[in-house]
Amino acid sequence: MHHKLILGVAALSLSLACGQNEDHKMSSPLLEITAKCRANDQCLFDGHDMFVDLAIANPQDVEVGFPLEFVQASGPIVKLTDTRTRAETYLKPNLADPEKQKNIVWIPPGRSVPVEWVLTAGELERFGDLAVDVSAEFTIMARVHVRDRQLDFRGAATLRIVGRKR
Repeated sequence: MHHKLILGVAALSLSLACGQNEDHKMSSPLLEITAKCRANDQCLFDGHDMFVDLAIANPQDVEVGFPLEFVQASGPIVKLTDTRTRAETYLKPNLADPEKQKNIVWIPPGRSVPVEWVLTAGELERFGDLAVDVSAEFTIMARVHVRDRQLDFRGAATLRIVGRKR
């Protein structure tokens, strides 16, 4: 009984220290990111560049301002992970004019905007030529506008890309 009381007090202290109370409930995400391989639902790598379509959707009940032109120019942060060896590689995003961050597109509730990306054959072949088995994580970070506030957004989506000769 004594141990249960100590554990209970420790858990309560930890939750208070971490700020878990009624004022800090998790809310729905600002935006949601999805990814799919274009014209290739199974994301099968056949030695050619792979085109990826990302969608940035607004699940909010208000419109969200998003620097779409900047994100389309710079692209996402892409982390490729070999699912067999766990080896990771980060691909370099494109350089984009920082002034483009000022061009805001308003995404209405329930709507989405597209961002295209290409994984080159060379980037994927590093993981086993046509025998690749890679997890590709696409992360988008941006300063978004919600009502009269600017908020930092970070969202990600992951695809599994496999070679035709696994």
